[in-house]
Amino acid sequence: MPAMNAQLAGTLDARRPARASANDSGAALRDDFLTLASHELKTPLTSLALQVQRMRRIGARRSEEPPTWGDSLDVVGRQVSRLTRLCDDMLQVMRLRSGELAPERQRVDLGALVREVVAGLAVELRAPHATISVDAPDGTVGCWDREQIGRLVFHLLKNAVMFGQGRPIFLEVKACAGGARLLVRDRGMGIAEEDQERIFACFERVGDVEHFGGLGLGLYLAREIARAHGGHIGVESSPGRGATFVVELPLEPAPASQARAARSSTP
Repeated sequence: MPAMNAQLAGTLDARRPARASANDSGAALRDDFLTLASHELKTPLTSLALQVQRMRRIGARRSEEPPTWGDSLDVVGRQVSRLTRLCDDMLQVMRLRSGELAPERQRVDLGALVREVVAGLAVELRAPHATISVDAPDGTVGCWDREQIGRLVFHLLKNAVMFGQGRPIFLEVKACAGGARLLVRDRGMGIAEEDQERIFACFERVGDVEHFGGLGLGLYLAREIARAHGGHIGVESSPGRGATFVVELPLEPAPASQARAARSSTP
């Protein structure tokens, strides 16, 4: 293990240019580590995912196999999906921090996408403890990056499941002036006022690692994806009264001059 750690440190040092301060060096080391780790993990995970698909096809042809065969593959498949998403999140963070994550826009129906994400989360978590209600009719269509907006919805919904204490969760999509509004509401532990800005920072978290897990990337990604689309995200909450996350997105991208002005005014 010491030899492996030394080798990793040497690899990161070789990839990182000289920094003027210890703080810059520490931040660069973290960024380099996340990039390296996510790339290195993606290769075996892709292989595992292909093997799971292959084993499922074999199992489907061998009907005499006991039910535990399929159940075990489902567990493996869910864990592979979870780790793959974590690697994707780390890569997305690095691209955001380097200014490389520009939306690839297309026509997207937000209501249909939200329903799709909810259905996918139920499969990934197998059986969410909370009842999830969705009011997301078709017809709210904008020019957005489908993959990025899907990631935004996923992380807001996952956050509600994680901190909602098993109580009902409600999602709503509706049109607003010149745009679309998404609400994700839970009735869980809530968020203190002094934490409501901090939770959107990279690697920040409110709950402890032992009980809630995670790297503190989800809300950061959600906020940055909303900003990249010219929108914004906020939260209304108080301790013990749950939380409502509100996302507003323009239906069309702003002209280049307006987009530059918005970015320059964003803290």
